[in-house]
Amino acid sequence: MKILFVSMVAFENNTSATIQNKGIIRGLSEIGHDIDIMTLRPDQSSISFDDTMNDISGLISKAYYIDIDSKYAKLMAKKQKSSDGISVKHEKSSILKLILRKGRNILKKIYDNISIFDAQKVNVKGVSKLDVDYDKYDIIISASDPKSSHLIVDKILRDNKPCKAKWIQYWGDPMLNDITRKSDWRDGLVKYYEKKLIQKADRVIYASPLTLNIQKKTFPDFAFKMDYANQVYVNVINEIKNIDNKVNNNDSISLGYFGSYRSSIRNIIPLYNAVKKDGRFKLNICGSSDIKLSNTDNISVHGMLPYKETIKMEEESDILVCICNSRGTQIPGKIYYCTGYNKPIIVILDSEYKEELRDYLEAFNRFILCENNERAIINAIEEGKRQLNTHKYIINKQLTPEFMAKKILGEK
Repeated sequence: MKILFVSMVAFENNTSATIQNKGIIRGLSEIGHDIDIMTLRPDQSSISFDDTMNDISGLISKAYYIDIDSKYAKLMAKKQKSSDGISVKHEKSSILKLILRKGRNILKKIYDNISIFDAQKVNVKGVSKLDVDYDKYDIIISASDPKSSHLIVDKILRDNKPCKAKWIQYWGDPMLNDITRKSDWRDGLVKYYEKKLIQKADRVIYASPLTLNIQKKTFPDFAFKMDYANQVYVNVINEIKNIDNKVNNNDSISLGYFGSYRSSIRNIIPLYNAVKKDGRFKLNICGSSDIKLSNTDNISVHGMLPYKETIKMEEESDILVCICNSRGTQIPGKIYYCTGYNKPIIVILDSEYKEELRDYLEAFNRFILCENNERAIINAIEEGKRQLNTHKYIINKQLTPEFMAKKILGEK
């Protein structure tokens, strides 16, 4: 089949959504489909720009790029990069630039407090400038986040009535039940617009079975068209590091946490304190956050790094650690992405749905699961240490791009 894959996120952006989208593209290609993509034009001044991410070009027949709207460019505060890849927080050369940047931040904050969709919505109209023959597509897949990705396809189908392509929506996070938004006066409107989008789709796919259950209860009239497709591994690394000497001599085992850890979403403090107090293990923390953690003798805290550097640090870690969200039904994609490594993966459970998460993740027979407290985390690290060089991890077929693609298309 001929498939058009649509997302506001360019494949050159180092984000979780990009990694998710690459998995979908790989899966669709593996089961024999012809794929075109449509994304926002890559912004090379963005802190998340990373051209090493665009490694799926050989799987794509044609790429369409929506130009960034000038209003969006003004609304969003630019995060420039310094020569070492770290964002420049202070522009000492110009007080005027600092004032303008603060003004943009205020405008963005106001927008976030009154809008229904993300700021990317202003870029949707740019799709009208593209010369695309939509009649040739059998399926159009829109993938969030951001949610405005779905608005692109909504506009395409409204403006191109002859197009008979089936519309599949893949949701990284839902709208009303997204834990990153605060419940407020907009709840009714958010639900109204989410319902309108779901109503127009032929299939609606969520990234978590727990989210699927919540969404079926929220929109029971459309439960029949809903399903879930979990995310998949990214890199297959079969080499086993020679760490017998480490284990036998109780040398420091290296742990790695790679992902964002905003305090309102994930609680990294028990992991940080556990490793700091125990002292026997080394820990690398890499990702964006709103909290500042200090380096210690055995903990190194990094900011957001380029994708290539992050992969290198993952490969050098003996044990990988993932932390579940502190509330809600969504499952961090990182849990799936790193299952291609032949090394232990600790998943720290959290949220009011942690028992449901435990049941779901246990079925993969792949993860070391623990509660989000210091004692449980140390016990999990000890279990990971016991598994070093004794386990050969086989990738569950449900964690492959092929399986994900078939689930999205309704073939599983």
